[in-house]
Amino acid sequence: MSYVILGCRLLLLGIFLASLAGKARGRQAFREFVAATATLLAVRSVPARRLALLAMAAEAAIVVLLAVPATLPAGFALAAVTLGGFGYALARALRQGRAAPCRCFGSSSAPVGGRHVIRNLVLIAAAMTALVATLGGAPQAVETPGVIVTALAALVCVVLVTRLDDIAELFRPAVAGR
Repeated sequence: MSYVILGCRLLLLGIFLASLAGKARGRQAFREFVAATATLLAVRSVPARRLALLAMAAEAAIVVLLAVPATLPAGFALAAVTLGGFGYALARALRQGRAAPCRCFGSSSAPVGGRHVIRNLVLIAAAMTALVATLGGAPQAVETPGVIVTALAALVCVVLVTRLDDIAELFRPAVAGR
């Protein structure tokens, strides 16, 4: 396994695990995710609930597939497809002027914006890079120090991605009276 594959694997595993945990951490978090899904996709509550459950099932499947070495290609492929679907839904909602919090990781109340679509594109690139590298030949040896550095880098990236809305808020221009 190369460091690229390992880094992308840990990044995507962390992202989807955090996303799933944020939505499943309690009834209120799930209700908020369903409400955001209904608004962003312009559907009623029953289809929104089903779509929310489908999204969470895909996230759970990705976590399992990425956790098992033999299923890495399937995990990377499903991650790319799922992120593509999420990105399309977010971009469509933006084009149609539907504002709702993303609730991608459960807690953010920041409305969906272009940064969420860009985030998904970057994560799709990571998944596709890892998929190509996984299918691209003989595995390369990795050494413990490199694994540690790769894991730490992936962890930092997971934190940055999951806290994207908070980071964006830090750099937002101050508004008078606030």
